[in-house]
Amino acid sequence: MRRGLGNHVGGRAALAGRLVLLVGTLALALLPAAAQAFEVSKWEAGTCKESTCADAGSHAAFYTQAAGHPEFGITDFEFKFNEVAPADKEPEGKVKDVRVDLPPGLAVNPEATEACSEKQFEEFNCPAGSKVGEDEATGTASVFELLLHINATVTEHFPVYNIVRKHGEPARFGVEINSENLEKLALLGDHLQGHLYLEGGISWHAEPETSETSGVATGDYHEYFKIQNIPEQPEVIESRLIFDGVVNGHAFLTLPSTCTGKPITSLHVDSYEDPGSFQPYANETPVAVTGCGALAFNPSLSLTPETSQSDQPDGLAAALHVPQFTAEPSKPNSPDVQSAEVTLPEGMTLNPSAAQGLEACSSAQFAAGGCPAASDVGSFDLDAPGIPNGSLTGGIYVGAPETGQGPESGGEFRIFLLGEAAQYGVGVHLEGRVRANTATGRLTAAFTDAPQVPFEDLTLHFRGGPRAPLANPLSCGPVEPTAAITPYGGAPAANAATHGFTVDSNGSGGGCMSPLPFALTQSLTPQIPAAGAYDPATFGLTRADGQQYLSKITTTLPAGLVGAIPSVPLCGEPAANAGTCPAASEIGTVTVAAGAGSEPYSFDGRAYLTGPYGGAPYGLSIVVPAEAGPYDLGQVVTRAGITVGLYSGRVTVTSTLPSIVGGVPLRLESLSVAVNRKDFLFNPTSCSPLATESVLSATPGASQSLSSPFQVGDCGALAFKPSLSVSTGGRPTKAGGASFEVKITQGAHQANIREIQLQLPKQLPSRLTTLQKACLAGTFETPLPPGGCTKVARVGTVTVSTPVLPGVLTGPAYLISHGSQEFPDLDLVLQGDGLEVVLVGHTHISHAGITTSTFETLPDVPISSVTVDLPVGPYSALATDGRLCHAALLAPTTIIAQSGAKITQNSKIAVSGCPIEVISHKRRGARMILTIWVPEAGRLRVSGHGAKRVSVRAKKAGEFKVSVPLASNGLALLRGHAKKLKLRIGFTPKSGHNASAASLALR
Repeated sequence: MRRGLGNHVGGRAALAGRLVLLVGTLALALLPAAAQAFEVSKWEAGTCKESTCADAGSHAAFYTQAAGHPEFGITDFEFKFNEVAPADKEPEGKVKDVRVDLPPGLAVNPEATEACSEKQFEEFNCPAGSKVGEDEATGTASVFELLLHINATVTEHFPVYNIVRKHGEPARFGVEINSENLEKLALLGDHLQGHLYLEGGISWHAEPETSETSGVATGDYHEYFKIQNIPEQPEVIESRLIFDGVVNGHAFLTLPSTCTGKPITSLHVDSYEDPGSFQPYANETPVAVTGCGALAFNPSLSLTPETSQSDQPDGLAAALHVPQFTAEPSKPNSPDVQSAEVTLPEGMTLNPSAAQGLEACSSAQFAAGGCPAASDVGSFDLDAPGIPNGSLTGGIYVGAPETGQGPESGGEFRIFLLGEAAQYGVGVHLEGRVRANTATGRLTAAFTDAPQVPFEDLTLHFRGGPRAPLANPLSCGPVEPTAAITPYGGAPAANAATHGFTVDSNGSGGGCMSPLPFALTQSLTPQIPAAGAYDPATFGLTRADGQQYLSKITTTLPAGLVGAIPSVPLCGEPAANAGTCPAASEIGTVTVAAGAGSEPYSFDGRAYLTGPYGGAPYGLSIVVPAEAGPYDLGQVVTRAGITVGLYSGRVTVTSTLPSIVGGVPLRLESLSVAVNRKDFLFNPTSCSPLATESVLSATPGASQSLSSPFQVGDCGALAFKPSLSVSTGGRPTKAGGASFEVKITQGAHQANIREIQLQLPKQLPSRLTTLQKACLAGTFETPLPPGGCTKVARVGTVTVSTPVLPGVLTGPAYLISHGSQEFPDLDLVLQGDGLEVVLVGHTHISHAGITTSTFETLPDVPISSVTVDLPVGPYSALATDGRLCHAALLAPTTIIAQSGAKITQNSKIAVSGCPIEVISHKRRGARMILTIWVPEAGRLRVSGHGAKRVSVRAKKAGEFKVSVPLASNGLALLRGHAKKLKLRIGFTPKSGHNASAASLALR
């Protein structure tokens, strides 16, 4: 809006002001020609207290009050002439065209008087109320030369009238030529009669420099006048044009409101002898304008909203009023506005919704006076002295952003005022630069270096409706703008009186609520609602107008809705923070609807899976290009952390959202995140009702908890075939206790395990001395498991492999005491890939000493394998009665799937490390029959001095009879009394581990 207010006013006021100088030009226009040389010997212009003042006269006769209304405006023009006889003069050339350019700020007001129609003027019948001055012309009555062969110099007084303007003319005046002297001389039967027109114009576009405008600044809204094709008869020597400064009680003339320098009026004339070759002349008024500091300057600014409802698009009207006193000519006008800086109320900001279908008007288009219709965001009207109120209107257009300019520079958000009162040849060509505070979005519009032209009212009407460029504050209550208006004349900026409005509704149908509401809606619906299926899912949040602005989201997904992280190459830093993640890391798309009203602007972006972020093991980089209409504010990168629930295993995503981008508050209406990467996200295997749970935070500070339902079906179609094996050691000791190991494996795409219950045989009782050393729950949980627990409570380890994580999870197994319960829990701490999960196993010991462990709330997460190892040691979890090797140990087991499927079995406990034992032996003739117990499948070998070597394969654990042939010397040994027959028995397990041996001495 660089030329906003000034340009506008410049059109009208400048026209009027130029009229005064134009009148001076009129004198020139009256001059015909005679000689071959052509020169202006005198050119004077000034505003006076009396009609007789001149450049050479007393300065006291000049009127100099800035913005004041002088009694007279005078121009005086004289040609160079030759003396042909006493008191007779002959001009040295014939004037053809005249152009007079007035100094900026000098204004004429054609609206101060009634206007004479062209017909009335031509008929010498102009009304008295249209008379605005007179022209005192001195010339030669060359007609005498024809009749009497003499020259007579005659001075005439011709009235000047305000003539009805033609289309495109800001002002038009006429000089009525009615020669009374010729009648008095009675040399002719008719008067010498004619009409001369002064046609006004305004330099509100920069004009190409020609000989007609040489040395004149164009495009600054100064007024000029032209008199074209001046008659060659009579020949005028001098013309003194005297305008009345006040006509019919209204100010007709107004001085500039700047007191620097002396006003300069420029004159260009050409002749019939050399047409088109204008000769320039300049007149510097001998007395400068004074009294700028004494001018009253009381501008005011008022805002009128289209709607007072909070957080709504608003077709705001902003009206700037600068009092003028054309109806009170004794009072000077207000000084012209040089610059205006208007700051809208806090919270009234740019509205992203306006970007829909919006185009920008380029600087070149603006300069050419033709902005595209799609850049139109409002209208304006301007009232100024010199043209009828309501005649000057135009459009407000969005200017193309300047390259490399930020939102606080004013170059990013520009607006153009472009309009014209074609009837009066007046236009407005203004640029405004709008600064947007990057922290709050508050707007300040600046209009600088306005032309020196008066105006009284400028009103900007911004477009209303759902795509209005402005939106009301969120908070209710009175709001006020501020305005600093700087006048011409050197005075400091004045704080305008302002009138705001009251934001009085937030969409609730009545008054404002306190505090402001914060009640968003949430959705997460499976696209393929089958249990365990790969399923693109879309998370959505919706905010209604009038709600507080969303600033932070913490969303916990339904139990079992997880992603296959190993299938995605993670985006690392700094690419994740810079928004330059590779396409291979993309897991979904994002849609953000921003802006107040029913038609928010939609932004599309992408979501990438990243490595650790903000203390979380994984994260997201959400990249949304902030491109809307003609604006490109760069990429908005939002980071999110992904954590896993310590006990639940549920995935939680936490993100802080931007509330303002590039000085434009988002006024977020909806957020949608679609995780749609192929074979990445898969559904829970539970068909129970589940929920997505979120905690939302707002600016200025409210919070909201949300829960939306989520449920899948077809759980019965899922297989459930986990494999469980249990083993213990066969060589326990009192000091070391007994070992125990449970291993579970499961194939892909099955129902996940929800609960496992396993009962130990009585041969493996819990070790009471270890139970007594259980870690207290408070110690275990501070700060995170296993907290400050000592090694005495650590009874084993756990290892888990899952297809949803790239590595294995391992960690300790602790006995944890909760005080109020009878027996400590067995808690398994899983750690790896930056995350930690605790599996809680409840322990029960019957009166018979039988221990049962139940893991009843396992996460709905697929596992490939789980191994829980409780080793022997000084703090072993289990003891033994020493009878492990020969008993058939069973562990009654129940496994329940997330789908509800159930497996009940007696899991056989494999006992490892048991030695072979010779149960019995006896001789049958030449053979020794041995009964041997083996702990597992393998091979028995029997040998000895006096016995043949025997090898027997055992297919499983149990008792085997082995027949060992005896040699003669062996039989002899059995008959003798001095020596014994010794047999050596060895066993090699099929597994290759825990080989054992025994010996047997026989008599």
